[in-house]
Amino acid sequence: MKKLLLPLCCMFSYLAAFSQNISILQDPVSSRIFNIEKYAEIRGTPFFTDKWVKGSVLTTRGVYENLELKFDIYDNTIFFNKNDEAFEMQDDIVSFTLMHKPGQPASYSHFQKGIVGPGLQGNQYVQVLEKGNISLYRLYLKHVSEMSEVNAGIVKTFTNGAKYYTGKNNAATLLKTDRESVLVLLADKAEQVSSFISTNKISFKKEEDLIQVFKYYNSL
Repeated sequence: MKKLLLPLCCMFSYLAAFSQNISILQDPVSSRIFNIEKYAEIRGTPFFTDKWVKGSVLTTRGVYENLELKFDIYDNTIFFNKNDEAFEMQDDIVSFTLMHKPGQPASYSHFQKGIVGPGLQGNQYVQVLEKGNISLYRLYLKHVSEMSEVNAGIVKTFTNGAKYYTGKNNAATLLKTDRESVLVLLADKAEQVSSFISTNKISFKKEEDLIQVFKYYNSL
């Protein structure tokens, strides 16, 4: 009887711990609430998109799904919607996905941190544009610029910027988005890539074209 009770006790203890962990992942409550007045004096938006977007978040404790998310680029912070209030997640976030059109993976934006490179710190989120032997990342930037306006004085405005990086594992290199720089980077298959660029009339001014080049390279 004692031999039977011991495994049963262990099983119930495991189930209790498992249930507690699930409830935590379903309700990532944080005491840190977004202050809507924080950017009141700055024109424009600090966010990747102003609207709440369905998504999921991978943390060191597990995965949170079916959340409504906002990415504050300026402050490098993720918020989730709970009862129409914006809360900052208290767990250590590894990556997150914004599902702009749920059910259509091509519309998803995937972000992760832990990538390090020139001007890029490991705690900053970068968008993963292409994952492969050589990955392509985009670092979104938000700056606050000031200018003087008649009858308004000094006006602050959010301005947008971006840097592109390539890398293997978690080490990244800043990328110049021109044909010559890309071919130097992809030198081991430069002839094939060059032919692909010419055949498909790739424009390095278009992000979607740049992504196609790296997708092609990683497929070889």
